[in-house]
Amino acid sequence: MKHIAEKIINRSRKELIKEFLYLFPANRPRKILFDHLPKCGGSSLNVYLSLHYPRKKTFSIDGWAPAESIDKFKNLSQNKRHGYDLVKGHFAHELLDYVHPDCFKVTVLREPVDRIISHYFYAKRTPGHYLYPKIVERGMSLEEYATSGLSGELRNWYTTHFSGLALSDAEKYPEESVTKAIEVLLARYDIIGLLNNFASFVETLQRKAKLRYEYKDGKDNVTKDRLSLYDVSPSTLEKIEKINHLDIAFYKRIISLIG
Repeated sequence: MKHIAEKIINRSRKELIKEFLYLFPANRPRKILFDHLPKCGGSSLNVYLSLHYPRKKTFSIDGWAPAESIDKFKNLSQNKRHGYDLVKGHFAHELLDYVHPDCFKVTVLREPVDRIISHYFYAKRTPGHYLYPKIVERGMSLEEYATSGLSGELRNWYTTHFSGLALSDAEKYPEESVTKAIEVLLARYDIIGLLNNFASFVETLQRKAKLRYEYKDGKDNVTKDRLSLYDVSPSTLEKIEKINHLDIAFYKRIISLIG
């Protein structure tokens, strides 16, 4: 009980410090919308961002009920919507037109095949994940999971997420779909991070958004006991690559454009 009480007191103290600093406009960081893509380093970034924004100035999309959470934000008055300085969560891209015009739009990408592998091992070891029961009930291997079609997150997710196209339409016109996704990403986001260069991305974000604290790599929500790309069988990798061919093309082009 003493340990719990100390944690609550410490958390409250940190919150009071953030609110005190917010009393002075010069201390306030820039408004940020963070579009958190699954298994792309978002948990680590969320922890870092939370150091700078009071809870009352933060809107987090409910991971258990994202649609309801998004509708709730959209239905707020403009003053209330624009009053949030940090808006974050999965599907935050649906709020791009609802946040304050000065809001800094941010997202992070990960190499697509590596993202699918991490996705599997994370869902497999997390009872609260929405795909956990199906993995356990069926005793699914990585290959079975990646080719199962259980979730849109497992097949050309980047392309459909940014283009706004249905999967069937995106795959029917691959070149056009990838191009559209890239155009939307580059036009609507201010900083695009890459997980394999995460520290550099956060350093840029810190400078441009005027964030007070330096980033310390705590590696939050890292998928443990997962296979690396080099440990996965070539046949499994080939199948993941085939299913996510649009995202692989999308990612390669983004790398060539932003380095």
